[in-house]
Amino acid sequence: MPLPLLMEALHMKRAPLVLAILLALPAGAIAQSDSRPAARPAAVQVPAATTDETPEGPVVSRFSGKPVPRFETLRWAEVNGRTGPSLSAPIAWQYNRKGLPVMVVKESGEWYRVRDPVGDEVWVHMRMLAEGATAIVTRTTILGNSPARDAEGVAEIGKGVLVQIHSCDTAVCEVETGGYRGWMPRANLWGATGAPAASAGTKG
Repeated sequence: MPLPLLMEALHMKRAPLVLAILLALPAGAIAQSDSRPAARPAAVQVPAATTDETPEGPVVSRFSGKPVPRFETLRWAEVNGRTGPSLSAPIAWQYNRKGLPVMVVKESGEWYRVRDPVGDEVWVHMRMLAEGATAIVTRTTILGNSPARDAEGVAEIGKGVLVQIHSCDTAVCEVETGGYRGWMPRANLWGATGAPAASAGTKG
């Protein structure tokens, strides 16, 4: 009997409304609007950002007191990603996926520069993020009913599916999605770094 297949397209962000309007305009109108010089935003003074990582590993941010880089999740279903650490910075795009894991790679005051699962980076306000344990499946994977390599399959989880992480060890994570719970290789999960450690009885 074939396993249930969970698939989920990785549609997680969209362009700002102004870009959508431009794309809907005739080519001549777009060319005419592009010919006008764009107004330059006023300079914004921001604190110096931390470095991504030292040769010894993550650093502790002097702003949040947390390690950088690290994973957090989007708190809301709509989160603006900006080109700079300020509300006056243009919106690059809007994320539309609550719980999406992102990697915090820099901090500047209350603003975090984050990297999403496809490698793009933008700035978001710290209030838009939450500590959580989620991950994106990076390749189609069989969800096992135990952490053993020869475990019986529970479901087939497609690339791009968002999963909730319950615990991880160095090789596998116990996850849940779409009503299914089981284990899959940690290497197939983007965002599993820093996930909750497995308890002593997890593999029983």
